[in-house]
Amino acid sequence: MRVFIFGIGGTGSRVLRSLTMLLASGVKINQKALTVIPIVIDTDAHNGDTSRTRDVLRNYYTIRKNFVNKTVNSESDSFFNTEIRSFNRLDEKAPDSADLDVQFNFQNQDNTFANFINYNALSQPNKDMIELFYNDSVNQFPELHLNLSVGFKGNPNIGSVVFNDLKYSQQFKNLESSFTANDRVFIISSIFGGTGSSGFPTLVKLIRTSTNNNLAKTKIGAITVMPYFNVESNDKSAINSAIFDTKTKAALSFYSGDTHISSINSLYYIADNNQPGSLPNVEGGVDQINNAHVIELISATAIIDFLNTDDATLESPRCLEFGSESDGSPFTIAQFTNDTKEKYIKPLTKFAYATKIGTDFIPTLSNETFYGPKELNIDSALGMQGEYNKLMEFFEGFKTWSTTEMGSANNGRAFNSFNFEGSDNVNTLVHGKTIEAGIFDKGLSKKKVAAKLTSSEVGLPKDMAIPEKYLTMLYETSCYCLDEFGQLP
Repeated sequence: MRVFIFGIGGTGSRVLRSLTMLLASGVKINQKALTVIPIVIDTDAHNGDTSRTRDVLRNYYTIRKNFVNKTVNSESDSFFNTEIRSFNRLDEKAPDSADLDVQFNFQNQDNTFANFINYNALSQPNKDMIELFYNDSVNQFPELHLNLSVGFKGNPNIGSVVFNDLKYSQQFKNLESSFTANDRVFIISSIFGGTGSSGFPTLVKLIRTSTNNNLAKTKIGAITVMPYFNVESNDKSAINSAIFDTKTKAALSFYSGDTHISSINSLYYIADNNQPGSLPNVEGGVDQINNAHVIELISATAIIDFLNTDDATLESPRCLEFGSESDGSPFTIAQFTNDTKEKYIKPLTKFAYATKIGTDFIPTLSNETFYGPKELNIDSALGMQGEYNKLMEFFEGFKTWSTTEMGSANNGRAFNSFNFEGSDNVNTLVHGKTIEAGIFDKGLSKKKVAAKLTSSEVGLPKDMAIPEKYLTMLYETSCYCLDEFGQLP
């Protein structure tokens, strides 16, 4: 199965980033031959959130190619166990590439909206009609003269016109020509801005009215992300979080009467009313880089849920919401249900152990303690060179994503998950539960972790490729640490 995952706008990019972290952690998907094809759709081509997501996807691709055996799939017990392919490389026989292109290119995205609709060539009666619908005044936010290269600035009335042009793009034509009966589509969008709320219904319409019957009849999953953060008030900005709820209600009202939206097989809804903090008010471009948020992580789990749902269950359209054991801010692992912990938090915890061991433990272990560095010849890895650099970059990015960003109080609802402080300590890695340590070698000491790394290396096939052996050792040692840790909070 292939799943085409469309991330629309800034929220779409950020949810894709969280999905990448879940896939890296080895989360299980009940599709043996699954290929994930991520596609970012945003006229703001230089958006900071988009660039960051593109970089983490490229790192994932490179790591999987160099550290993972080709037989590993989404049902395997392994990190990076799900294949990600580029939208521009749908043919599995195409030559391999170290790069991963995920950006859906818009035509004429550097134009103003007036140029996009060829306003100056219209007759005067048509110009007058256009001005009834789109503001042409000289105030701060004239709609007709909006520069599309920085997105729609919360104007779905403009976005719907621009997104409708996607059907003429070569990329959408390529999608139509290659889509098969075994493929699925998932769409990520927000509903309180301009890009997501306009792009979502337009994209669903283009799919359902496609000339390729496989695409028109495909199983579609989607998550509609409602307000979950505020932005700072700024009279000079077109973005105003005070009207997020109003925009959400208007969009939901429109969706309720849209026949194409009602045909979606699994439609997920999520929001967060706990929004005391405020993010910087940045209208777009390279400076728009928002902290990761627990809502984005939860949204990513909706994609896994959709992929793990069989075709028979998806025959009748259904709507779903996310549930937790209790409310709270900051949010913690303990507040997730047991089902969520088992499916998603456990794999993330294993990956957190691997991150800690790979970045803080292994570089400091001597050959007397752990002969891995000598036997595996990973000195170059510890010097942050070549392919190993990508893995270390990913580990450091995971630290930032899971703690510095999601744990930020500015998010409104911080998520306290892991603690990576202390180079010699993994006993306090998981927030909310500490492994008892003591003078009699209790807990997860560096000595115990080193011994497990060594025994893992000894037990692996001698002819296993060194990068694969290195990642497998980390996985097996992380499983050992999680077993020693016991039940999650």
